[in-house]
Amino acid sequence: MTGGGARLLTETAPGQMRALLYDDGRVVEAWHDFAHDPDLTSSVHRVRIDRVFATQNRATARLADGTAISIRTSRRDSFDPGDLVTVTITAARREDKPWQAMPGARLAGKHVILLPGEAGIATSSRMTEPPAADVMALLTAILDASPGYGVILRRDAGRADDLPACLSDLITTWTEGSTDVAGDGCVFDGGGLSGQVRRHYPGLPVEDVGPAAADRFAGDWDAMIEGCLSDEVRLASGGCLWIEATRAVTAIDLDSGRGPLASLLAEAPAVIAAQLRLRQTGGLVAIDVPRASKAASAGFDAALDAALAGDPRHPERIGRTRGGLVELRLPHGRSGPAVWAADMMVTGALSVLRDVALRPALAVARIELPAAMADWLRGPGAPALAALDRPVELVVSSHAPAATLIEVPR
Repeated sequence: MTGGGARLLTETAPGQMRALLYDDGRVVEAWHDFAHDPDLTSSVHRVRIDRVFATQNRATARLADGTAISIRTSRRDSFDPGDLVTVTITAARREDKPWQAMPGARLAGKHVILLPGEAGIATSSRMTEPPAADVMALLTAILDASPGYGVILRRDAGRADDLPACLSDLITTWTEGSTDVAGDGCVFDGGGLSGQVRRHYPGLPVEDVGPAAADRFAGDWDAMIEGCLSDEVRLASGGCLWIEATRAVTAIDLDSGRGPLASLLAEAPAVIAAQLRLRQTGGLVAIDVPRASKAASAGFDAALDAALAGDPRHPERIGRTRGGLVELRLPHGRSGPAVWAADMMVTGALSVLRDVALRPALAVARIELPAAMADWLRGPGAPALAALDRPVELVVSSHAPAATLIEVPR
């Protein structure tokens, strides 16, 4: 995709929905939601507490469908096993950790977090610039007219173009999408991929990818995945970034290669911020920056802060260690490209179903595939198979390394 500022493209295919956010033709953020394993982040549930770990500030519970969650608690939360509480899913499962949640209902937008069931206006402790007095008066008037809601103004709320409209939109979204639940169950499903995208990029039109643009979208998607899975990111200055994620920390090493150090320090901040956002990196990040003068180091830090400000997750630069590592902290949230691409069997099966959907001239689609993939399509992937508008014949072959579409014309 080329030029033209910000564009948000979504593609719906059997069993999956994908989205790419472009800025001047460059992919800056991506989303992938699977029908068999939906993204639960930002959904709100009523759950019954299973166990409480007071010394660890957490509790465990299960959603109505049995999905395990871990709830981060504070001293104000006095939960006991068996209590029925409202929680919001904040982060996807990773490694051996279940879905993460926090107490209470929260609906996060780009500049405002809506708190159903609470009252008042709170501000982020890291707010850079407070909203003007007249804007605050409008926010108060909106809350007075819609009792039962509180808000948290996020760090950059003071720079928002239309903060009252953002708040009104969140209240409308909650009012139209939430359900009263007597026992355990889902109160608000998050609105799916489209809902999440619209809340964090209000006012940006969402364009559906049609058949004419499907190949280009797929090419951009594959290039994005390939780039995010690589541990090496080449820089125009001749240097590169080495990115390695572990369970505890994501390490980034800056290598000037054959280029000058000054060029590396000038180019790297924007590339680091872009990679963290595109990869949806969460947790602690340690950046090994080559030794430089105090002025050059300060310039690097300032440029990094400016670049990170564009990430809607609001990363925090903690500072520098005694060894010179620049430390960042990013909240864990939805899963990223490394997770989406990890199960090659699932992605392969959904890819061939997408190919079938894009070929309306096929009366009957025959797919040659391994036995394990066929079993998945008859089991967890059955809804994706059923989403097609024509019969599909699965031809199991021990010689098929992946799914292959065998075209049978109408």
